[in-house]
Amino acid sequence: QTVNFVFDRTKSFSKFYLCKTKQYKKIFIIYDKDLRKTWLKKLLDKIDKKQKISLIPLSATEKTKHIISISSLSSKLEDGNCSRSDLIIAMGGGTILDISGFMSSVYMRGVDLIMVPTTLMGQTDASSAGKTCVNGKLTKNLLGTLYLPKVVYNNVAVLKSCSNHSNRQGLSEILKYALLGSKKLLKLLDRYSNKRSEKLLLEIIRETIKIRIKLRIVDPLKSNLGHTFGHAFESDSKNSVSHGDAISVGILFALKLSIQKKMINQSDYEKVHRLMLKLNLNTKVDKSTNIKNIVNLMMKDKKSNGTHIGFVLLKEIGNFSSNSNLDFAYIDPLKI
Repeated sequence: QTVNFVFDRTKSFSKFYLCKTKQYKKIFIIYDKDLRKTWLKKLLDKIDKKQKISLIPLSATEKTKHIISISSLSSKLEDGNCSRSDLIIAMGGGTILDISGFMSSVYMRGVDLIMVPTTLMGQTDASSAGKTCVNGKLTKNLLGTLYLPKVVYNNVAVLKSCSNHSNRQGLSEILKYALLGSKKLLKLLDRYSNKRSEKLLLEIIRETIKIRIKLRIVDPLKSNLGHTFGHAFESDSKNSVSHGDAISVGILFALKLSIQKKMINQSDYEKVHRLMLKLNLNTKVDKSTNIKNIVNLMMKDKKSNGTHIGFVLLKEIGNFSSNSNLDFAYIDPLKI
């Protein structure tokens, strides 16, 4: 599979034509229902009126990503006579992209997909390396496939309409990729913490995607720095803690664990912590958090092996190396 990334800065979606949608007779648009009166209109203006369009609105909540939703979504595609020669467009943030990507990958064993991410998290993480997923009964992202969209249309003008809270979630994931493999990205983030410009953000998104794809080639799970802890915090809070906020705290825990394993030193940790504060990322965890429940949730993580909890740890900050920098550590839950 190959994927084409289209980058745009225009509110009119002027470069959407590069997504080449005219070859499809039927297009099914799965979108965040809150975008109906805003960016969905911009998208529809760029699609040929002769094409048959079916709109499928979804709520951008973790409940939507539950496995039960798959039956309803597949029925809507089936009722619309969606075939393998048709196109699915997913428009929204990470939640919408995750479930749409999963459905595109399993419906008739694969339907062409174009992603139009409308959040920073979506543009840098959910759409960039073929990750698709839905939540299980208790475990976040329990089911998933690897399935690349044909095109990802990243428009940074859309991000201006996102809240500071939403953008903070995306910056947490971007920081993760910088730590995993790009000193350049760390420098860009430091510059961005001082002056937040659209041009710089576009450069940050491009660099993040490059690292994301490099990691996917090595091992998709190697991009899960901070996620063993983060997903557990998120699930324990019943999703009252947003994904990026949970991941940023999870990153700090993973770095602390890397220190204990003598892989990085305290000064590395402190540099990262300072950058996180400059970016206004979350660095706190509720003191009332039930540690036993967190451990139980981490045991269900996809990196764990049934008897030990699996963590992605770092040997060096910001240096991508498929052989030496990224490592899994397995820890007996009874020793935590």
